Amino acid sequence: MTRVVGLGLLASAFAPLVALLAVLRIDDLGWLGWAILGVCVTAMILLYFVLRSLAGIQSRSVDTTAVRHEDERVLGFTSGYVVPVVVALFGASGAATVVATTALVVLLALIYVRAGLYHLNPVLAVLGFRLYEVTAVNGQVIMLLSRDRHIPQQGPCSVATLVRTSRSS
Repeated sequence: MTRVVGLGLLASAFAPLVALLAVLRIDDLGWLGWAILGVCVTAMILLYFVLRSLAGIQSRSVDTTAVRHEDERVLGFTSGYVVPVVVALFGASGAATVVATTALVVLLALIYVRAGLYHLNPVLAVLGFRLYEVTAVNGQVIMLLSRDRHIPQQGPCSVATLVRTSRSS
């Protein structure tokens, strides 16, 4: 995966959370809050260009033996958004709450990057992408993002991969 694609997916995955936190603390942040909102909008624009560039990736055929719907992983990841929002909502105003909330978001982002969870981007789910775990006949497992509501359990499947895991089923 190229760095630009990774950066676009990372930035867009956390843009809604950061934008919400900036709005909740706009009085504490002042002009910085507005700058943060501008960065969040820029992240969404970057995602648009990332998705456009991915359309040109050469696809290949994968013979599948199993396909599992995995959208609950996106929901599980997104539920981690709750903690920083609760801190921002119910924490005392001031620098300490801003620092604590920022630390929580940075921790979530580090986990996202270190674990290679780019496919768990909640913005992609809002845009209609669904997450599937596809097992090929050779045992290779691919996390597939698709707008299709159904992927056949067995047979050929056309995919353009960015991230692969080599896990046997």
